[in-house]
Amino acid sequence: MGAAQNAEDRRRDNVDDDPTKMVNQPALRTSSGAIWLIVGALFTVICVAVLIPLIPIGNPAPLVGAVLIVLLYLAMIVVRFAVGHRVARLRTMAALFGLIALIGLLAVLISAFASRS
Repeated sequence: MGAAQNAEDRRRDNVDDDPTKMVNQPALRTSSGAIWLIVGALFTVICVAVLIPLIPIGNPAPLVGAVLIVLLYLAMIVVRFAVGHRVARLRTMAALFGLIALIGLLAVLISAFASRS
């Protein structure tokens, strides 16, 4: 047990020693999650503002993308208040934020390429 505990301590110390590692960033370790909600709200508004004018083109991608983006942001809000473990909450919120960006980009690209043909 002593060797396993020492190995775990060394692994934990190595992670904590390098502030440049992604897992050591304050937004993923010590934040309350409010910054993810603020940035997520701004990004959601920007994505929806870009997608709404594309809806009349006739392609369903902008509408579906806008709906998914709003749903992902609502999921961020639920995660912020429902998940108790801080690191799990922050990583989940970061993943949802990344999905908002990915879906926004895909919706715009699909709409752009579909309108070309």
